[in-house]
Amino acid sequence: MTDQKENNQKLPTWQEFQNELIVRALKDESFRKELLADPKAMVEKEMARLKEGAKLPASLEIKVIEQPANALYLVLPTMSDELSDEALDAVAGGEMACDFCLPCFGCRL
Repeated sequence: MTDQKENNQKLPTWQEFQNELIVRALKDESFRKELLADPKAMVEKEMARLKEGAKLPASLEIKVIEQPANALYLVLPTMSDELSDEALDAVAGGEMACDFCLPCFGCRL
């Protein structure tokens, strides 16, 4: 993952960030094992590489699963009365409120 904090570039969207993690896990077996063993710590570590001090909320759970070759997974966000139409549009379009995480779990970015 590139060190964007020095380049003053816009932070990736969640989808871009997630894709970078997947590509790295496919290329780096050690990273893959760490990501599977402790996904929250690894995601937070990679977030901090992009923005110093980035933290995930303690209540946020992150799961990483290996998709078998003979299966496809479709992950649907939970429907909640708390999400506005704007937040739902952001999720559907892959754009996130803070350009980094899911709308909004209160991450300290």
